[in-house]
Amino acid sequence: MLQSRAAQSLQAYASIVSVQPGGSISFHVNDPAGSATASRSLPMGIDRIGWPDVGMLRTTVSVRKRSVPATAYVTGCNWPATSTLVVPSNWPSGLYYATFGNDSAACTVPFVVRPARPTAGTRLLVQVPVTTAQAYNNYGGKSLYAYNSTAGLPAAKVSFDRPHSDPWNFAFDAWQAPFVRWLAKNGFAADFCTSVDLHASPSVTTGYALLALAGHDEYWTREMRDRLDSFVAGGGNVAIFSGNTCWWQARLEANAANVAQRVLVCYKSRTADPDPRAGYKTDNWINLQPPAPENSSIGLGWNLGASWTNPKPRPDTPYVVQRNHWVFNGTGLVAGSRFAGQYAGYEIDALDVVRGADNRVYPSGSDTAPAGLTVLAWADASNWNAQAQALGEPGEKSGYGAISIHSRGGTQGAVFNAGATDWVFGLKPELDGQTSNVVSRITWNVITQLGNAFREAAEVRRYRTVQTSGDGVRYFLAIGHQPPMRATLDGAVFRAFLAAVSGSVPVYRYRYPQTNGDGLRHFYSLDGEARNGWVADGVAFHAFAAAGTGTLPVYQHHAVQANGDGWRFMFSTRNSEPGWVLDDIAFHALPV
Repeated sequence: MLQSRAAQSLQAYASIVSVQPGGSISFHVNDPAGSATASRSLPMGIDRIGWPDVGMLRTTVSVRKRSVPATAYVTGCNWPATSTLVVPSNWPSGLYYATFGNDSAACTVPFVVRPARPTAGTRLLVQVPVTTAQAYNNYGGKSLYAYNSTAGLPAAKVSFDRPHSDPWNFAFDAWQAPFVRWLAKNGFAADFCTSVDLHASPSVTTGYALLALAGHDEYWTREMRDRLDSFVAGGGNVAIFSGNTCWWQARLEANAANVAQRVLVCYKSRTADPDPRAGYKTDNWINLQPPAPENSSIGLGWNLGASWTNPKPRPDTPYVVQRNHWVFNGTGLVAGSRFAGQYAGYEIDALDVVRGADNRVYPSGSDTAPAGLTVLAWADASNWNAQAQALGEPGEKSGYGAISIHSRGGTQGAVFNAGATDWVFGLKPELDGQTSNVVSRITWNVITQLGNAFREAAEVRRYRTVQTSGDGVRYFLAIGHQPPMRATLDGAVFRAFLAAVSGSVPVYRYRYPQTNGDGLRHFYSLDGEARNGWVADGVAFHAFAAAGTGTLPVYQHHAVQANGDGWRFMFSTRNSEPGWVLDDIAFHALPV
């Protein structure tokens, strides 16, 4: 929730949300405590957020009292420009604050300097979610929300041509500035864009290895999502340190002066939205016809997540590590460890899951989460509503929280999703001079790894099914969460790759129909040579022919069917399975 505005605070907005070096940006300032006929001179400063922040400009501007239109929330304020800045060519890409005044009545206007092309040596692009900040802005009387709109009636359209209702821009100070400062403190070179740039420019991500976003990135246009999907399909990686991400589909429209992308549109109902295009209706993505749930792109969604907005302290809800993974390197966290309970909120995202025989959480396959998704950690917030009511507070949304990573294989990129709005709060202790915690290290691991050419290993899971005509259990290996018919998840076996990576080799799958049984038997081979009567069934995944750094052997076992027509095969990371004969080390893969 945005903080309240002091009645006599200066008020200002920028003509655009981002600008390139050499381009111009105007600032429009209202002085409520001043005169409508006589100006007064006040200081103006522009700072680039970093570690430390860098002062870029100090000057003065003449301001006066301006009238606020009754419909400013949707038509904009349309004040004349107080100051116009031509951005010097040597200003680096970044998040900038323009500050007007120097006392308790001062106000800030955030904007982004985006590069004309990727800065040399920079592989990270950070998106600043200006659409979400504007959705909650109720300057002029209304936002896209009932709770802070006049008469409890939200607007369906809100303007960028108005100040933020909080003079210090809480949405930016809470999440964006700490993330930017943490990146700078840890030496990560980054370029910046806004959510509007992702919408407007098909080439905004070109030349980068990693797109990162943080905090609360809730409102996405169809164009934004298409850009992200295309970036990943082309091999780009995404790191999401945000929660409630991509929950609403919105649109961007021109203002009355025909300046593009200056009005944010979200009716929050596909039936109320007059746009005739079904795919552009402004509603939750999951409510579109046909549905387009956000988790099909980013792995997680808020429909099964949770929220805690009450003022009383949020319950400590720790994440439980589900499996060992490079994301946790250097943290001391292992499968079963609990961490970051204070940062699970205020909104957390999840997906539909099942528990395997190993008691770990796996995607159930009943929603649209990508098949290659791995659940890294899981938080149980299923009692948040009951806990809020026990405190005498209004009800909350109970649910779950997940941290995930997925890749669709081939040459496509990976998507890491922390799934929590307050993840960035876990970076603040380091900025305050304290020892960095596991949230900092996980964030460092993700940006370091995904900022380079990288392919994520997928879980190869084992399934079993009881033979209705035979003498035992048949076993299957599968990437993703779609088990063979009537099969039961039997725990994760290892991690391998959906496509070739350096040092890996293809693992071929073969099948054989049972003439005295109830289905197909399968085995896997590195050398591409089938046994007599077996038929090649495609390349299953890529693994290693011999031990590599961090890999473990995957053993092949066989058993002769006493009531059947051949051999059955099972794969395990253990070299001894009761009743089975060790056949060989099949290949080497990564541990789960």
